[in-house]
Amino acid sequence: MKLFRPRFIVSTTFLFVIVLSAFQTVSAQLIISEFRVRGPNGANDEFIELYNNSGADHTVAGGGTGYAVAASNGVARCVVPNGTVIPNRGHYLCVNSVGYSLASYPAGNGTTATGDATYTTDIPDNAGIAIFNTSVAVDFTLANRLDAVGSTSEANTLYKEGTGYPALTPFSIDYSFYRDNCGKQGSITTFGACPSGGNVLDTNNNAVDFIFVDTNGTSAGAGQRLGAPGPENLSSPLQRNASFGGALLDPCVAAASPPNRVRDFTSDPANNSTFGTLDIRRTFTNNTGGNVTRLRFRVIDITTFPAPSGTADLRPRTSTSVVVTVDRVPCGSGTSNVTVEGTTLEQPPSQPNGGGFNSSLSAGIVTLATPIANGSSVDLRFLLGIQQTGSFKFFFNVEALP
Repeated sequence: MKLFRPRFIVSTTFLFVIVLSAFQTVSAQLIISEFRVRGPNGANDEFIELYNNSGADHTVAGGGTGYAVAASNGVARCVVPNGTVIPNRGHYLCVNSVGYSLASYPAGNGTTATGDATYTTDIPDNAGIAIFNTSVAVDFTLANRLDAVGSTSEANTLYKEGTGYPALTPFSIDYSFYRDNCGKQGSITTFGACPSGGNVLDTNNNAVDFIFVDTNGTSAGAGQRLGAPGPENLSSPLQRNASFGGALLDPCVAAASPPNRVRDFTSDPANNSTFGTLDIRRTFTNNTGGNVTRLRFRVIDITTFPAPSGTADLRPRTSTSVVVTVDRVPCGSGTSNVTVEGTTLEQPPSQPNGGGFNSSLSAGIVTLATPIANGSSVDLRFLLGIQQTGSFKFFFNVEALP
């Protein structure tokens, strides 16, 4: 069996999105971008990730001691202190230190996704969460609310937007809700480019803005799709789509032809590749204006489990470096061998079924000791296990640090 060519063009040159979003709402301050109120460690395996969607660096200057993140019982779980600078497209992470299990998920150079702030009081399943521009509880009002997210079972409308996300059956699984950064509401079967251009959606409707994922593709009541939580803190890489040029590894042949795209039919069920693999190779150029010391890619749209018949089920997986023969401009002037570096599926969370929505893949060749200089390029590959053949799509955001 073979993997069908896409029914719609995924991209002839780029596999990531650099178009400005028509959906993006410019926020004056911070929004909630990812969260969960339970995990494999139980009811206290929680985190709340905030995102600066304002278009500029943001310095916290709130009432009392800062901005409070509170649950719908009106009790603050953490406070972002006054004076904290959250960079444009940067994150701030609050975690429940009693049970949080993702502190080893990679973040910046030599750092992991530990909490920028911690708390110890459980947030009940399906309860609402809100961030306020004050830490003074009596001032937790709609006028002071920056953002909120809650389920359909949350009665207090101050702690959700719209009708809320679908209430979950409280399984202790490795899940999260993350804010849609493609614009398809997590649809596995909607093809074409991402309408949001890789930017997060903030339509003030939780049911539209948030996507449920977990590492087993569990049906828990809020949509079923394979993916992974990916909490980010102040040290984590920033979305840099506009600053990274991408090109075919070999610009002298078609995007769907080797060495730009290679189909291997070798069955490898142990690595979520029952029908072989799809190997996508690209060249990335640093246009940030300075060195880049950390580079990774976050999956924002993919055909994966549970894909219907006729749609491919792809599982991003770790790859190693390979030597590839390429022809480059001026085409026909001669070939050369280049090393295409592998990418690593970042864990934890453990992803025994392979990656999916919101999974991240790091370019290990890019480090503090071996940065990409401004104007320089790196050749990378993305290895996708195939569990079902059919039409496919694969989009990601570029995340980087200077």
